[in-house]
Amino acid sequence: MQTPEPTLADVAARAGVSVATASRALTGARPVSDTLHRKVRDASRELGYRRNAVASALRLQRTETVGLVLPRYTTGFLSALIESVSDGLERNDLSLVLRYSEPDALHDVGNVESLMARRVDGIIICPSSLEASQESIEAAGPVPIVQVGRFVITDRSDSVGLDEDRATQMLMAHLVERSARRVLVVGLDPDAPADARRIRALRGAAEGAADVDVAPFTAAVLDGGIRAAERLVAAGPGALPDAIVCANDDVASGVLAVLRMRGIAVPGRVQVASLLDLSPGREDLTVTTLRHPWPEMGREAVRLLLDAQQSRREPGAERIARRVSLAPQLVPGHSTRDRTVPTAPDSKETP
Repeated sequence: MQTPEPTLADVAARAGVSVATASRALTGARPVSDTLHRKVRDASRELGYRRNAVASALRLQRTETVGLVLPRYTTGFLSALIESVSDGLERNDLSLVLRYSEPDALHDVGNVESLMARRVDGIIICPSSLEASQESIEAAGPVPIVQVGRFVITDRSDSVGLDEDRATQMLMAHLVERSARRVLVVGLDPDAPADARRIRALRGAAEGAADVDVAPFTAAVLDGGIRAAERLVAAGPGALPDAIVCANDDVASGVLAVLRMRGIAVPGRVQVASLLDLSPGREDLTVTTLRHPWPEMGREAVRLLLDAQQSRREPGAERIARRVSLAPQLVPGHSTRDRTVPTAPDSKETP
């Protein structure tokens, strides 16, 4: 004879709580204590209880889905973000609906509207620009939205990002300790607000210790790094800085390729560093880089979203937009010197 499916009443009895409390713990309709939440979840898992998500959605007027909008890059850091968001949602019995923006897309409104049509309960988005950030917030309307990354408007919604001041301080301190006194920034656009903030942060971190100049803007991609380095080398040996800070690892790879092809020693003559590690977890230490805490960013984004959803269910609750800033990890590579190695301005490297 077939064993009957466990019911909510069975879960409540196993956890030693009322059916109403068990329902609140499993649906999040109302807050319960962490202790009760764990007891009910444990009982549910032990019994193999599975809620009828469709019936629950109809009853609660929620789909128990969350949209995630990301740029369509082929980089490891977005995989880390997707995994952490997905895990966080799954632990709360929520499902993920993924949408991608094309690399050259300036707007995410279409993706947000698509998710709204699916009646998602919240949205996590990594905007491609400040304009996309503002438009996405407006398109989401009353649905809670959490932004992740650099291009966010922080006073309109909850957001998670990098502690830019801490990041630039770590990188500049590393370079200054290795005799960098002239630093050139490649791949950041002074006319773009987010890039301009990062340039100011670099200059602030280097104040009194190094001069920071910005190269004519080239795109933050491999080819952009190549073109910037070719232009720099063509200007002659006197134009070479002590260190080059690149927007990301792709730009740094382009710069390194040109310098080495031209016989300019790295890190002996010029040191190269990156502001963004595009492949978290890799063993390759070719480039000194900043590894952003993408898994932690994803977990914080889920936490903020769940808090925002809970606030919506509480009559009269008023929320202020919150910003969580996380520090990166400096990963030293072969493109910067050991601290004890002196500057070698005339040294060459065989291509």
